[in-house]
Amino acid sequence: MGEATLNAYAQQLVDLTLNKTRYDKWDLQWYVEGPFWRRTSMKFSRTYKQIPDYEIGDMKHGKSLEDILEEGQALYASLEAYSNGTCKGQEARVNYLKENVGNLIFRSRMLMGEKFTFDEMTDGLYNVVCPETDYKLFEDARDELNNALPGTGSFSDKVKKFRESIKIPPEALLKVLTDTTKWWHDSAVKNMDVTGNSLPRVRVRELAEPNWVFISILFGYDYNHIEYERNFNLLYPWTVEKVIEYIGHEMEPGHLTCFEKRTQKFIDECWPEMSIISQHSGANSLGEGTARYASLLSFNNSMDEQVEFEKEYIFKPAGIDMRLAELMPVWHKFCDIADFGKLEAARHDWNGDWDEKETADFVEKYGFVNKGGGAALIKTFKTDDPGHYVAHYYAREIVKDYFKSLNLPVSEQWKVYEKLCSSHATLKSLLDRKVEI
Repeated sequence: MGEATLNAYAQQLVDLTLNKTRYDKWDLQWYVEGPFWRRTSMKFSRTYKQIPDYEIGDMKHGKSLEDILEEGQALYASLEAYSNGTCKGQEARVNYLKENVGNLIFRSRMLMGEKFTFDEMTDGLYNVVCPETDYKLFEDARDELNNALPGTGSFSDKVKKFRESIKIPPEALLKVLTDTTKWWHDSAVKNMDVTGNSLPRVRVRELAEPNWVFISILFGYDYNHIEYERNFNLLYPWTVEKVIEYIGHEMEPGHLTCFEKRTQKFIDECWPEMSIISQHSGANSLGEGTARYASLLSFNNSMDEQVEFEKEYIFKPAGIDMRLAELMPVWHKFCDIADFGKLEAARHDWNGDWDEKETADFVEKYGFVNKGGGAALIKTFKTDDPGHYVAHYYAREIVKDYFKSLNLPVSEQWKVYEKLCSSHATLKSLLDRKVEI
């Protein structure tokens, strides 16, 4: 058996994943159906959340969850048998396929109603389990920020006031998001082997719900060109760190660049698995972690450079008090730790250890959300992305630790990141230091 067999197995994974979208509508992160695609239909909206990026058609019908589960289990068994006689050089690909088929099986079981603990859920969907965070880390971060923030009053009041003071006014949002998008685009072109043909269009508008951050519309792609539009929500509370989170990470050099590199690999090698990314998979959690790291790599892993960027591209055009920029390092540190506070809240909420009041009190106590904002955060724990904080923020830390272990200059780190975008690595392989690129 050789590559033709693996291609057949990979295509079956793609087909089952597309079938599953009938029951798991937010699962599809990226899918290319062939080397070229152009939108021919005007059936899309710039204001509503459901964007038909692809007309998947019959692929979404004809299989029940029971069918998907049964076929997924049979496919996994075939890959297991194949791995026993794997030819040299195929190990990484076989392991990648096994891991992602395993994720599909587990998600199908979830959709069929099986119950799991939080750790079982993240292990099944992403093949990693985040250790519980020592709450002293939350306390120390709260105390450090409380001492740094100006003014008097309670910690909650000071944090709320600071969030308001670094908020981007609606009239400045388009310029801020357009200019930062272009800056990160230029960083991708400078540091990676990309043509520069994929600069996304940026629009701002009021979306249907205040908590929706953006709407994405794909208009077409080919080998090294993605025609993409991102509509950002004027109703969303855009503070400085949210720009850092949602521009470089979500577009270039993050996800959009990764999609471009995977599409090239799909065409170059004829590997079906490179055509698709399922949200509930080890492939996606690796993509989330590496994309977040790449956006920071653009600042040469320097907080000083990042703050200078924020002053020039966010503070100045938004009319934010420049004196507040000196607080950004401690604010970013606090926000990173807050991500793990929210992860712990999501864990206890999922497991039923805390009721809604206890969970809300926890995230408000440490300032992870403004006073009174805990209930709204809890609602996000119950969406179709239950392992979000593990797949994004624990993934980010795994990727940071991996790159730190390489002990490479930034120029070489960019080369590793670019290879990871279209490799058969997964988040677990980075965590276990068993990466083949």
